[in-house]
Amino acid sequence: MPRFGVCLLVLVWSGPAGAQTAAMARAASVAFRSQRDKLTLTSQQRREADQLDDDGQREIRAGRFGEALRDYAHAATVLRNAAWTPELEFAASLEGRMDHVLLEPGQPATLALTSLYPASGKAALSVALVSTVKGGPAERELASGLVESDRLPFAMRITVPEVAAGTYDLEIRLALPEASALTSLRELYVKTFPVHVERLAEAARQLRERLAKRRDSPGLATAQYTLQFYERTDRGEEGVRRFGRYPFREELTEAAAIVDALDAGRDPFVGKRGDFRRAYRSKADGTLQPYRIFIPERYDGTRAALLVVALHGAGGDENDFFDGFPTAPLEAEAQRRGFLVVCPKGRDPFSGYRGTAEQDVFDVLAEVRRQYRIDSGRIYLMGHSMGAYATWRLAKDHPDVFAALGPISGGGNPADVASIRHIPEYIVHGAKDETVPVTESRAMAEAARRAGAEVVYVEVPGAGHQDAAIRQFGPMLDFFARHRKRAE
Repeated sequence: MPRFGVCLLVLVWSGPAGAQTAAMARAASVAFRSQRDKLTLTSQQRREADQLDDDGQREIRAGRFGEALRDYAHAATVLRNAAWTPELEFAASLEGRMDHVLLEPGQPATLALTSLYPASGKAALSVALVSTVKGGPAERELASGLVESDRLPFAMRITVPEVAAGTYDLEIRLALPEASALTSLRELYVKTFPVHVERLAEAARQLRERLAKRRDSPGLATAQYTLQFYERTDRGEEGVRRFGRYPFREELTEAAAIVDALDAGRDPFVGKRGDFRRAYRSKADGTLQPYRIFIPERYDGTRAALLVVALHGAGGDENDFFDGFPTAPLEAEAQRRGFLVVCPKGRDPFSGYRGTAEQDVFDVLAEVRRQYRIDSGRIYLMGHSMGAYATWRLAKDHPDVFAALGPISGGGNPADVASIRHIPEYIVHGAKDETVPVTESRAMAEAARRAGAEVVYVEVPGAGHQDAAIRQFGPMLDFFARHRKRAE
């Protein structure tokens, strides 16, 4: 990569959104307690750390999330028996953001540094912006400068390098005099965040102009959502795990092809097979909501097909069941058995599929039933983690919809099982699950058996929360295929 010029700027910067800072403070609280419980501490360390934890909790309750972040950064140094210096306090306060997350090779971009909380004293640190890529070329320093606690916000201008399209990590490295002795506290003075480098702006501009000229029509929501996702990602409003695996170029090209088909009076999805992304406009609030769907090769619409509705776990999205189990993909098993599979996005990724997220599930189901010939007696519901909890609850609340259930690594209320004893269940849980205790599924399976339900309970020895599902999709779909919906 070529070297880049450096331009230091001062920006008007509003700081992080309150909700984001609140989430950061709560996450810091959880991380602190996890670390504290794993370390061997002196009584003095424990007293000081616990006092800072109390202070942090008080700040969170008062809505002073920046101050809570200061308390937890300080507490982290206590746990590591390190000095809480003005330089480390300042380094821990800094947050970096790019003006764009989707970067264009050869184009300028700006990194801004702002403070999550005010420094209690004056401090200055050397700062370097470095690009790295996992398994890629050697890291490269893109810019450097001096950041001072009394001269914030602070920014660095770079020219984006000519590199292969892909997702790269940028690291803001703040030089502390004693940093070599503080490797266990690296997260306080080295900030890492991803960016995606690819020439996409022109394709997005052309799609934006074409969509602006069209009225809403069936199928258009998918192209509209593609553009919306691109724009939200560029503004930093989409999570890292989502855009890191999203094929922007491919999806923008596909969105343009959808508009081409609609302009020609054709349905852009007729005859489409395999797995692909779609979206619809919610009747609840008018927002565009995504889902991912798989159509097996054998589907031709001449006979009613079997359908699985799959619900992702907390923090996930509509792509999880397609991309999250690469060693034992659900898609291959669905192809073998001729199942259609649809995965709604759980709105807020921690929604529990309640409220509008619950409506999304059934709105997506209705969308699929309008677009494809589905056997109403052979619709199945499965889910992982949060999605497994929702599988039990949605079946209870809608006992006449699903022919069988497949909860994985979840649980529910055993008292609810009697009302769905007519629905067969294939329950999976890892014996070593440290996220959701295996006793949750054991209790549900036992309650279901007592109620007279048909139950297959698979407890996977040695498996944890995620890998419990490996090699279970095939047997689960075989189980589903043997069952039609029964009356209560």
